[in-house]
Amino acid sequence: MTLSTYVTVALGLVVSAILARSLGPDDYGRYAYLLWLVGLLVTIGNHGFPISATRHISELKGAGQDTEAASLYSWLKKWQWTSLLATALIFAACMPFVEPIGWSGHSLLFTALCILCFVPKAFFYFNTSVAKGYGAFWVEASGNMLMSIVYTIGVAVLAWSQASLMANLWWFAAISVAHMLTMVMLLRKSEIRGSSIPLPQDLRARVQVHMRWTSLQVFVAALSNRTVETYLLGRLIGPAEVGYFAIATNLVRGGIELVSSSLTTILMPSLAHARGAGGVAQVNAIMQDTLRYFAVLGGLTAGLGWLLAEPGVNLLYGHRYGTVAHAVQVMSVISGFFLIEAPFSSALATLDDHRFKTGLSVLYFGLSAGFALWLVPEHGIMGAIAANGLTRTATFLLCAVWVKRRLGLVVPWTDAVRALTSVAVAMALASGLTHLVGGMLVHWLAGLVYLIGFICMTLLTGLWKPKDIHLLIKIAQRFPAVAKVLAPILSRMPQAADPSQRS
Repeated sequence: MTLSTYVTVALGLVVSAILARSLGPDDYGRYAYLLWLVGLLVTIGNHGFPISATRHISELKGAGQDTEAASLYSWLKKWQWTSLLATALIFAACMPFVEPIGWSGHSLLFTALCILCFVPKAFFYFNTSVAKGYGAFWVEASGNMLMSIVYTIGVAVLAWSQASLMANLWWFAAISVAHMLTMVMLLRKSEIRGSSIPLPQDLRARVQVHMRWTSLQVFVAALSNRTVETYLLGRLIGPAEVGYFAIATNLVRGGIELVSSSLTTILMPSLAHARGAGGVAQVNAIMQDTLRYFAVLGGLTAGLGWLLAEPGVNLLYGHRYGTVAHAVQVMSVISGFFLIEAPFSSALATLDDHRFKTGLSVLYFGLSAGFALWLVPEHGIMGAIAANGLTRTATFLLCAVWVKRRLGLVVPWTDAVRALTSVAVAMALASGLTHLVGGMLVHWLAGLVYLIGFICMTLLTGLWKPKDIHLLIKIAQRFPAVAKVLAPILSRMPQAADPSQRS
């Protein structure tokens, strides 16, 4: 994870806390619903353009075909604008069906705000993907960091002046437009330009085939990623529930990104390289390691999320949002367990089986919609969380079985038992502390007890392999203060004394 990603995630949580405290549950829920809808429109409007731009432009640049890359950029940009216009018109026509509770009589304003926000942001994210294709990764990092800082400052000023919901929404609209203006300047600085030279017919045909499959997968994924749950909460339950759901989602997602995004980023390229270099045997070796690493990260996420949810929510959002704590606890456990999705999803991405991936996406959407329609109207936010958990369970099992059969993977069940044992023992120690001693501060201490207990148990159960111990020693040695404490302890581990041990 780059510095810009840490900054963006951290500032996102800060902004969420400031807005929730200043607006209150109902108005914050209305704000969160509009932001969710803008994000959905960005995904639908861009659909397959960003992925296709990154993949095909990078391939053309790698082959030295700079002219074709520039022509492809112009061709994609033209059709992206067409897609954004169509998305805006369809959205305006569908407004009676998507307008949330509390906006009655303000449909035109709500529509205008959504379109004003989503079009510039879609332009920004499409062009960051183009920049990635050109190898200019700094464009996305610089743009996101700059906009996050400016947005946070504005939100803080508005909160200090006790501004209304509408003032905050207009500030979000202004920042969205600023995304577009910033991207124009960054593209000029990076000297990324299109070309008026027509795109070769064979290249166009290849890109169109990729776009069709990718767009379908993106459409279905966009409608499956807590979309039905959020929609039903906004239309049937009320704005406060939308705000609670958004807070729980943001907190858990932020925690997941902080602990796992670096490993997730390099996983798919590593698996693809291993498959090309050493075949299934080498993929199996990497999968064994990554499943173990993600099991550890998942155990940390689930345990710490469960223990620190209540004090964390009270600290960031205040006592008015205390009901969110239980939702964060449950979502932390679900998300922690499903961190092991990442290796299977990355392995799936290395296989060009678009039919299975599209079918899996369609199944995900169908299950998500069905469970949400069943559970959300009666159970509100907890029904939404349950619907998401049930859907992820079914699709994960299907994906894991399919990938296992296609690649002949060996699932490390012994390591899974070791990880679960470590979670159980560490949670017993931490929970015992919270039951013996009352008070909110004890939860923070319990989190520390869980962290230490979990790490110790993973070492005692033999979850870490010799190569893991030696890697940790090397990493610790880069930081003298850390190495002074950890290196002697790690060096005394039985695994460290036997580098040949692999099981």
